[in-house]
Order: sequence, then C-alpha cells, then structure tokens
Amino acid sequence: MDWQDEATCQGEDLVLFFGPDGERQAERDIREEIAKEVCSWCPVRAACLNYALTRPEKDGIWGGLNENERAQERRRRQRRVSYAKALEMAS
Repeated sequence: MDWQDEATCQGEDLVLFFGPDGERQAERDIREEIAKEVCSWCPVRAACLNYALTRPEKDGIWGGLNENERAQERRRRQRRVSYAKALEMAS
C-alpha cells in the first residue's frame, strides 16, 4: 500500500473520514462533504478507491466515495464485467 504514503489525507484526523459515534445525519453530510473535498485533489484517489472496492471496506470515505456510493460503484463495475463477458461469449 505504498500509495498511502502519497495520500492527501495523511495527517488528517481519521474522524473526518470515518465519523464519530452518534453522529447525526446533518453533521455527517457536512463532514463527508469536507472529506470528499480533501479526496478531490488527492494524487492517489483512484488507488485508494480501488483498494476500498476490492476489500470489504464498509465504513468511511475512501477515494472520495462513502459507503453507499462505493456499493453502487461495485455494482456498476460488476455489471460492466458481466456485460463484457456476455459480449465475449456472443462473439
């Protein structure tokens, strides 16, 4: 995981990316927006996201996506792989 050494989030409080216990939705929305802003200019954002998507990372902001967004991205990638396999078999 050498990419972590280059991450913009190095030195940031982990609570920014994972949230405190008992966090209310309005607070979570603001915190996630700030965390995603940090991710938006990170040079290793894609590597971070790929790491989280290939592991069971269920919590936090990884590569600029929260838990629900990563679940959607996993499904999108799986559909793309399934579609490519179907095309390959049809050829």
